[in-house]
Amino acid sequence: MDAAIFFQIALGGLLLGGLYALVAFGLSLIYGVARILNFAHGTLLAVGGVAASGIFAATGWSPLVIIALLVPVFAAFGYVFYDRLLQPLTRRTHFEYTVGSVLVTVGALLILSDIAAWIAGPAPTNIPIDFHAIEIGGVIVSTSQAWILGGIVAFTVALHHYIRRSWFGRAMRAVTQDHAGATICGVRADRVHALTFAFGSGIVAVAAVLYTMLYPVDPYMGFSLTVKAFTIIILGGIGNLMGALIAGIFLGLAESFTSFFWATQWAPAISIILLLVILILFPQGFGRRKAA
Repeated sequence: MDAAIFFQIALGGLLLGGLYALVAFGLSLIYGVARILNFAHGTLLAVGGVAASGIFAATGWSPLVIIALLVPVFAAFGYVFYDRLLQPLTRRTHFEYTVGSVLVTVGALLILSDIAAWIAGPAPTNIPIDFHAIEIGGVIVSTSQAWILGGIVAFTVALHHYIRRSWFGRAMRAVTQDHAGATICGVRADRVHALTFAFGSGIVAVAAVLYTMLYPVDPYMGFSLTVKAFTIIILGGIGNLMGALIAGIFLGLAESFTSFFWATQWAPAISIILLLVILILFPQGFGRRKAA
């Protein structure tokens, strides 16, 4: 295979994997802190993408402005979602809490998808932006791809340092490592759980706008994104953002090369196949659980 074709495919996989990693970041933090598998997490990206494309079509605003608008909205939604629907379940037995959280998040997945389809229609949408193409050694790179890739790396590094150094990051790590001990030391675990949901939902808003700049989105694609995020956090380690970035890039590359060498329709199944292989061969996952 020609080297230029190889690197062109790898570039697409790199971008796709970086976007998958952004989706997985929030889900990893939420599960690491609150111990909830949020099945509606990927649907937030789908809804955010539909909203971003609608705002862009109506106003023509810059994607950065749309991100600044959607992040606080999604963060507020995540906080209220946990505080009103999931936090009351903590007073139930462990079994009722586990089953109840699954039912609530799956129900949110279905409701949010239907609402988005009712408002914007089921057809895929995107943010059509003008870009300039740059050819480097036979590989065509658009300016939008370069900015998005740089933005993903910068956002990941900033997020990693924020969680490592901020009070909120230390509170998340404390609750993750020792829930009872953190409570004794004055950390309000229920508030940290709600803030983590808000934080993770805000990250999804960023991923939604970037994703919609490169790929079309539709209201019903959320569950497949959630499965990909599950695969990434198992491969990269719960709460390990750098591990999630590497795992996301691995998954993106696997999908891109599968589409090219085998068949496009098999690319979405790669995440399921990888997840099953990991669970069978490495039931404990590859990554040691970390807080960031």
